[in-house]
Amino acid sequence: MPDNIKIDISRDKMTATIKVLGPDPPAREEIIEALKQKGVVHGILENVVDYCSTVVPNEATVVARGDSPVPGRNGWVDLLWEKQEDPEISLDEAKTVDYRETSKLVSVNEGIQLAQKYPPVKGEPGKGVTGEIIFPPDPKEARIMAGRGVRLDYGEDKAYSTIQGRPVAKKAGTTVMITVEPSYTVVGDVNLKTGNIRFKGDVTVTGNITETMTLEASGNVRVNGIVTGANVFCGESLLVQRNVISSNITAGMGAVECGKIKYLIQDLYSELKSLVELMDQIRDKLANIERLSFAQLVNGLIENRFKNIRQYAKQLQNTKTFNLPFEVSDALDSIKIITGIQFTQEDFKELMHNLGEAVRVMNSQESEKARVIVKAVHGSSIKCSGEVVVTGKGCVNTTIYAGGDVKITGPFKGGEIFSEGNVEIDELGSNLGAPPLVRVKSKNFVKVKRTLPGSIIQIGSNRVNITRELTAARFKLSNDGETIEII
Repeated sequence: MPDNIKIDISRDKMTATIKVLGPDPPAREEIIEALKQKGVVHGILENVVDYCSTVVPNEATVVARGDSPVPGRNGWVDLLWEKQEDPEISLDEAKTVDYRETSKLVSVNEGIQLAQKYPPVKGEPGKGVTGEIIFPPDPKEARIMAGRGVRLDYGEDKAYSTIQGRPVAKKAGTTVMITVEPSYTVVGDVNLKTGNIRFKGDVTVTGNITETMTLEASGNVRVNGIVTGANVFCGESLLVQRNVISSNITAGMGAVECGKIKYLIQDLYSELKSLVELMDQIRDKLANIERLSFAQLVNGLIENRFKNIRQYAKQLQNTKTFNLPFEVSDALDSIKIITGIQFTQEDFKELMHNLGEAVRVMNSQESEKARVIVKAVHGSSIKCSGEVVVTGKGCVNTTIYAGGDVKITGPFKGGEIFSEGNVEIDELGSNLGAPPLVRVKSKNFVKVKRTLPGSIIQIGSNRVNITRELTAARFKLSNDGETIEII
């Protein structure tokens, strides 16, 4: 190698530099020979060689550059609950956006796939300036770790929820720990800042639920403040530490909703089974029936013989599905084919299967009844599959539907109580406003410490209007079931 040429190769062998010593540039052949003697045989930059053979550069110059290896990709885990992206909103659409529906809270049902693991992708080798093949580092495997409320499949490639709740992921390199939190706490108020809250699990609100807001939870709900002008739906029990004002409350939502739709689904399923039986009978009797598609045959029978089917289907499509068993939700979703015109025989088979599963689940479901416990209620509606308890200042202009007992500390002024159990009230009625109505089944009783004139008590089909003030009265049906006894 000539004394006036110095060649250096980088540690990674991806570049070679040339430095010319002395006042005169070397010949081109001398540079090529120097590179060859140093082992540089790949990626030589001809323009740099020409430059260095005519001009002495002031500093070391890259004269050869290798082909860098293409790095691989480490294995990764897709968190499926993060895949849902908010649609872009145009300026015109923004004028009608409901800013109450801005919550980013995600919750899942039991049995939902949460994550998918993917294998690493190998990179492509490169070539150094010495001609040596340069391999990229081996990519790392990903790993899913199952925390609370999560299970993995046999290959540990997929993660599924085992409970309802909020999925949470903690990442450390290529390892992802996934848990499902069964409860969620709103620190402060539920308002426009938080958006409406919908959660599969228990919810605690440390503040208030403010006007026009909605909270839906499949589990228990606890509100440390007041509920004002809001809607609260929970699958289990509700505790409000302070007052409920001008709001709609539903507790035991799954039981309440299932009770409403159970008979509709049963009737629809029965009608469809009858339709299938008739269709099997006429297949062998009608000529040219093969010219009709399956959907045409079904729609024709619905229009002529089974007109109630579409009526049942349309009623069921308006049902709230947030806290229903997933089998019932699947059935309600598949019912939409009956309201349309085009569907296949496979669609129809899936519908029949889903309806059968929904009927089975609702017939076998024996969930515990919910409770509602509040301090006071004003101008509101409460629906509960179980007991309703008012612990403080009573109720004003309120409607209560209870699947269990109703116990009210304080007065009940204006409104109605419909109870599947017994009713106990400190004071019933007032001198102003519409008279209150308390209604229970024939086997139950109503107990009131002070009953004011104008109050109405109904037990079974028998009703009594109170015409004078009563103290420590207990109302129940007589043994012959003809009259209401006041004890």
